[in-house]
Amino acid sequence: MLSVIIPCFNEEDIIAKNTNKILNWSKDQDFETEILIVNNNSTDKTLDEINIFKDYKDVVILNELEKGKGLAVKKGINNCKYDKVVILDADLSADITELKKEWLEIDDLLIIGSRPLGNEINTPKIRKLSGNILNFLIRKIFKIDFLDTQCGFKYISSKKLKEIGHEITCGGFLYDLDLILYCLNIGIQVKEEPVKYFFDRNSSVSLLRDPLIMLKDMFVLKRKYN
Repeated sequence: MLSVIIPCFNEEDIIAKNTNKILNWSKDQDFETEILIVNNNSTDKTLDEINIFKDYKDVVILNELEKGKGLAVKKGINNCKYDKVVILDADLSADITELKKEWLEIDDLLIIGSRPLGNEINTPKIRKLSGNILNFLIRKIFKIDFLDTQCGFKYISSKKLKEIGHEITCGGFLYDLDLILYCLNIGIQVKEEPVKYFFDRNSSVSLLRDPLIMLKDMFVLKRKYN
């Protein structure tokens, strides 16, 4: 049994297509799947596109009115009915097919999708450089060895899932790091696994604004986990 959480902000062009893609994938599985689409204060027609699925029994539509990817993920975790969860970006830059069935048999596990260990396609050099700098800072400040904390593919299995959701306090893009550090603190196994990643040129991450916000959040998390 699996919950799929998709936070989305201004994804009117792709969210219906990619939701259908996950629904079609789920039909071929031998376990139950629910999809939680969390509209994160979109200003386009994302909500209209999501509402196409409002009568689907395996789709849950949620609204997080305060903008922030971490807040949207947290809302998804707090509303899912299963304790095995995969978190995907709405553009499916790392696809649902990256999920390995054997992970579903393991309790207390967090999988981090890794672009450096896998195959990263079409990412501009400036994006790779900024990502490498961010990861270097994270590794040095938090004394962890993971090559990629920020890839849009996470899988978590834990009976403490709701507790974990409650303890995620970073509302922005660094929620991933908050999740990883909290899981390490409570003894959950954290593993980095290679994924195939396709860069989306419509990414909502701004190279001008978001690095400064991430740097601020990094030091907030350092105080939290010091």
